[in-house]
Amino acid sequence: MLYDKFVNRYTVTAKLVAIDPIHIGAAVKNSLDPSNVDSSVLKDSRGLPLIPGSSIKGVIRSYFESVLRGAGVYVCDVIDKGECCTEKNKSSFENIKDVREKGLAAYNCSCEACRLFGGREFAGKLRFKDCYAEGTPSYEQRDGVAIDRETGAAKGTMKYDLEIVSRDTEFSFYMTAENLDEKQKKYFEFILDAMKSGDLSVGGRVSRGFGRFRLEDVKTEELTAEALKEKLGL
Repeated sequence: MLYDKFVNRYTVTAKLVAIDPIHIGAAVKNSLDPSNVDSSVLKDSRGLPLIPGSSIKGVIRSYFESVLRGAGVYVCDVIDKGECCTEKNKSSFENIKDVREKGLAAYNCSCEACRLFGGREFAGKLRFKDCYAEGTPSYEQRDGVAIDRETGAAKGTMKYDLEIVSRDTEFSFYMTAENLDEKQKKYFEFILDAMKSGDLSVGGRVSRGFGRFRLEDVKTEELTAEALKEKLGL
């Protein structure tokens, strides 16, 4: 199912809670202000921390792909191998003149992950909005040192300060899913369960114990084509 015809739409709102401290770094800026940390967290126009929707999507897609591969389902590997399913099968649809037929052919020869999250030929069905901090978040600073790769010891002059968002910080969460088929509805439920579990991590320094989150107070609303017709009086 593509996008030229409305079939269904799911809207998910929730509270994203930081189980561990979270660090999503902002762009490094040169500053002479001694109060500035070396690696600060990304903030919005209000000066409050945010988690980009792209970061959440990347974490979820990576996890979903690993699960499918573990189950023996083919998933293309664009990042590690530069392999995209639609490029691999491009000869089967590139000469089709009709735009809709071409899009459908590209969709049909794509992997399950690209069908759900998007590929090089079409947009994804799952869309994640940026997560904005709620209330008054608190911050912490951690000291870090660079490690000499030859000696395995710390480089004495390479100390830096790391800003993190404290655990229990709450963020707003919003995502949508459009035109899911029956198999994708099961994938969608699986993905929501994974985010509720608290086993996934987002941001940097994950190997140092940062980044775990979970969804709480999850509310899912479904709009079907029949319900939309009734709402429009058709």
